[in-house]
Amino acid sequence: MFLGWSKDDRDKAIWQYVRDKQTCRSCGTRPDEWATDAGGHQHAYGAAVARCRGCEVLEAERDRIKDKPLGGGTYVRLERRN
Repeated sequence: MFLGWSKDDRDKAIWQYVRDKQTCRSCGTRPDEWATDAGGHQHAYGAAVARCRGCEVLEAERDRIKDKPLGGGTYVRLERRN
């Protein structure tokens, strides 16, 4: 299937794959964004405190069920309410 894509689309997919592999899973930045010898800046980003209502709801539910015997593989997710 991938080889059936246009060369341009394959190149873009490979570029995105490499970029994703270079991105830190924790903070979402790449080393070259910080490296001055690669055009980056040592103060490229600053830390900020933020609150997400979705994360707050998830954390509260995880705390509520943490001592219940739910079994392995159990996780909490958000579901849209209609």
